Amino acid sequence: MMKRDLRYSRRHLLKSMGAGAALLPLLHADKADAACYVGGIKRMYIFAWCNGMLSSINTWATAGNDPTSWTVGSMGFQDSLKPYMSDLLLLNGIDYKFIKDMPGSGERTGHAVFPGMLTGAFYKTLASGTSSDIGGGPSIDQYIGTQLRAGGYKGLVSLNQSTFYHSTGDLAWVGSGQVVKPINDPKLVFSTYFQGAIATPPPTMTPPPAVDAGAAPPPPVDNTGAIKKSILDYVIADLNRFSTVVGTEDKRSIDQHLTSVRGIEMRLSAMGTTPTMPANMSAGAGPLSTATGNAACNPPSTASEPVATDSKNAEAITKLHIDLGVAAFAADLTRCVVMQIADQGASNLILSSLGFVSGGPLPSDNNTGDTNGFHAIAHENTARKVKMDTWFQQQLAYIIQQMKGITDPTGKSMLDNSVMLGINSMRTGTHETTGVPVVLAGSCGGYFKTGRSLALPAGTPNNGLLVALCNAMGAPVTTFGEKSYGGELTVLKG
Repeated sequence: MMKRDLRYSRRHLLKSMGAGAALLPLLHADKADAACYVGGIKRMYIFAWCNGMLSSINTWATAGNDPTSWTVGSMGFQDSLKPYMSDLLLLNGIDYKFIKDMPGSGERTGHAVFPGMLTGAFYKTLASGTSSDIGGGPSIDQYIGTQLRAGGYKGLVSLNQSTFYHSTGDLAWVGSGQVVKPINDPKLVFSTYFQGAIATPPPTMTPPPAVDAGAAPPPPVDNTGAIKKSILDYVIADLNRFSTVVGTEDKRSIDQHLTSVRGIEMRLSAMGTTPTMPANMSAGAGPLSTATGNAACNPPSTASEPVATDSKNAEAITKLHIDLGVAAFAADLTRCVVMQIADQGASNLILSSLGFVSGGPLPSDNNTGDTNGFHAIAHENTARKVKMDTWFQQQLAYIIQQMKGITDPTGKSMLDNSVMLGINSMRTGTHETTGVPVVLAGSCGGYFKTGRSLALPAGTPNNGLLVALCNAMGAPVTTFGEKSYGGELTVLKG
């Protein structure tokens, strides 16, 4: 490699400007990372929620081995996925065997599944109430991210985000009993990993004017405008300067990425939220994870939580989180994102965009939450549940759309080199932990054969799916979680 090849590489641009990685997308000019680009950079986006992907009246996609041989689910709830059928790998029939097989006594419904969805391991603690369940092993995001860093990758192990997460229902674990709490507020994600990554602008070098000792002191300087100035404005001149020496395609990539980040920043400003730093994070530190010990498994107080926890903002916050996650991918800030909606019950999640308004506690069972909350609607398991199912499928389609809209240095879309996993803790709103549908999108650089909808054999454990994701992402394993459930679900490869 010749030195001139590195002259205008991404890392040299960042070093010259003192800017953080989140400001620039990956550029073709970065020859130092060429080996990684040959096969494309692999990324994994996980989107998880509770209460089932189906109801008692809608059905999953039919089975087929190419996009022309199957159709999406009934009642239009998967229509948003139709444009992406060639990118999809739909699964019908994942079982959470661990929840039935683990020793001890405790709740074993779909609401208790969250701590094992991404670990496939028996719990450290299976309790009578799901809020006290404690995961018994690492989740795939933490395992894969840690393996990537061991191989020389310098980004975050994982970016863990959430909408309307109030208490428990934890997905991510560094290891047994070591929970990774997601970040609820997108503004905190932005300030920690985007804004926080930018060095403070250097002070002016102009000497102050001489001051007459007998004169009145000068008026205080109003820095309000400077404080409110966009973080991107501090480096935009440098970016514009460097964009004249990188290639046309890289210049287009820079422009698109900055436009995206600026748009996110403006939307966050319009929300007017004040980010609250989790107790186990330090401002601007860019932690590899937000892992805590067992004490964090207790439901935290929500007395001072930001507006991000208000259900009326759930739709807007979800979209912001998705956009931030994809922007983090584009800048190679992380290669694993986990995004969850609510917790194991979502009892007070009310989606106003669908016409739902608070109706007060459900008279038949106050523990089920609001009459128009997602938990109560899931228990109805009919038309209103289909409405919610449709919204969640639309979020998956939006993630796919955003990842397909970004071109990697290989010339392929980000989605082609990556995998998106849409996963739920049960089949329908009646707590079944067997026959659970899963949405995969993206071939992860050709590892998975997409364009298919598969009916899996009864009793297929989620562990085989977790093994396949680790192997696809370049963190090879033979088993994941409980070894007794076997190895990779090889049918995903075709």
